[in-house]
Amino acid sequence: MLRPNTLFLLFAAMLAVLPLAPPAMAEGDTPTTAPQNKKKKKGRANRASGLSGNFYRLADLESEPYSRGVIVFEAGKGNPYASIRIPDIINANGLLVAMAEGRYSNSDQGQNDLIVSTSKDGGKHWSRPTVALASHGATYNNPCLIYDPATKQIVLFFQRYPEGVKERDPNIPTGHQDKRAIRNFVSFSKNGKSWSKPKDVTEFTKNEGVTITCSGPNPGVCLTRGPHKGRLVVPLNEGPFGNWTLAAAYSDDHGKTWRIGRKSASGCGVNEVSVAETEQGELLIVSRAWGGSYRKVAYSQDGGESWGDIHEHAELPSPNVQNGLTRYSFADDKALGGRGRVLFSSPTQGSRRDGIIKMSYDDGKTWPVARMVGSGPFAYSVLCPVCPGVVGLLYEVNGNPLTTIKFTPVSISWLTRGEDTGMATTPENTDAKTPRKKKKKSQH
Repeated sequence: MLRPNTLFLLFAAMLAVLPLAPPAMAEGDTPTTAPQNKKKKKGRANRASGLSGNFYRLADLESEPYSRGVIVFEAGKGNPYASIRIPDIINANGLLVAMAEGRYSNSDQGQNDLIVSTSKDGGKHWSRPTVALASHGATYNNPCLIYDPATKQIVLFFQRYPEGVKERDPNIPTGHQDKRAIRNFVSFSKNGKSWSKPKDVTEFTKNEGVTITCSGPNPGVCLTRGPHKGRLVVPLNEGPFGNWTLAAAYSDDHGKTWRIGRKSASGCGVNEVSVAETEQGELLIVSRAWGGSYRKVAYSQDGGESWGDIHEHAELPSPNVQNGLTRYSFADDKALGGRGRVLFSSPTQGSRRDGIIKMSYDDGKTWPVARMVGSGPFAYSVLCPVCPGVVGLLYEVNGNPLTTIKFTPVSISWLTRGEDTGMATTPENTDAKTPRKKKKKSQH
């Protein structure tokens, strides 16, 4: 029989050769060093696009996208909101983060909270919506999300209307000091669920003489190339109401400090704006028309510090509603077919019905690809890349009030009727959960 001290020595020796378990982490934390015994995940992210994963069989995306919509937000279902509007969505390194305004009354300034839902499987399933930021009687408007790959942070830019203030009110004060002023805020998140205390940046992001500021409503961009690589850009339209101008707020230190670019000339008929990066690291902005039948387009060659000529684009009708805009790929994305692609979404009817997606191969100069996503109610919409070959469409549906926001995946192959897959070669198109067949060994 072994003595007690001998047993103790044997036990200590066994512990010395066992690996130490990693410390427990709070949700949203990431380890500084990956465990050595974990296998590498399949589907490495493309260097230029960051897209990875294989969430969908492309063959399953050949039906009408509108008929496949999955509900992400719905007013009155486990929440106190009369309507839910103004969708926004980004791909944060494989995590889809969707945000919207939860409105206590059916109006633009209806004491809105900002609510959020996330998806880890390309939009097939979504987390239960939660309140990202509660307005406590004021109104939070126009969520504008950006993913910063350098810091792995999600940046949120939005506006705060004081309680009782409406955008059409006369005598809204300019600047940032008056208690009735409309203010710009930023907040940060690592996981899309918990958000930092909003920081007031109005003093640095509102041009002189401006009463109303509206970010997007659409995602902003983090520039990936050119002289302003790494810059965070938020597209803005600024009032007084009905006399809108274009501008951009931007940060060169990952959202710590912000500046405002010069506003465009007034009277150009612009309104709500969307932005995408060009092949050279410049900016394309597409605006809802405030009067007129076609959307307004402009380019910035200096990272949003100023804007060139604002002109109508006859290929982009504007039925008095916001539009979606996103870049899916750059020409140096070899894994995505070596072509630059920018996508646009909008209803085609003035009654906010019958959504359409268009695609450009030349930074928005022409839009040769267009396809209806379905027939039915379709109002505000946003787009984001999901995985190779697939983009996501988040859109408002239902009538008045608008109570439901849905998500649907759209394949580049479906959009182009098979002429372009959005990838280098045609994949096996197997679902990520379906194991591939092993190759038979040669008999020679």
